[in-house]
Amino acid sequence: MFHRIVVATDFSECAQEAGALARRLAAAPGSELIVTHVLAEVPLYGEGLFNIETARKVREGARKWAEGALEEWVGKARAAGLNARAALRTGVPHQEIVGLAQDERADLVVIGTHGRGAIARALLGSVADRVVRLAPCPVLMVREPA
Repeated sequence: MFHRIVVATDFSECAQEAGALARRLAAAPGSELIVTHVLAEVPLYGEGLFNIETARKVREGARKWAEGALEEWVGKARAAGLNARAALRTGVPHQEIVGLAQDERADLVVIGTHGRGAIARALLGSVADRVVRLAPCPVLMVREPA
């Protein structure tokens, strides 16, 4: 059994599937579900497009939206009788997911994958692939529904 399960979400349909599977796994007695989302640190200003105040407002809006969305996921898990909590992080997604798994001493990370081909993965990278390579525990990758 897995006692501490980290489920990472970008709130996509694929992540919804991963979340549903993580909730089923977390139904075991004594299990805890940690739902996480990572806000990527992307510069929002430069070359006169945005000023610093606009960038701050955009980031704050994204943070509030993500907090609300995470609480919906946690609420759904708690309504099903699960022990669940949210963990919102900011940074490089795969690094933050791996860091959370380490910090929480997770037994399992559940993450969705869009199942891109090798060329797209090489060009775009894959958060899920990087988490698999770096995580301190097993990682369950959930494919996007067909």
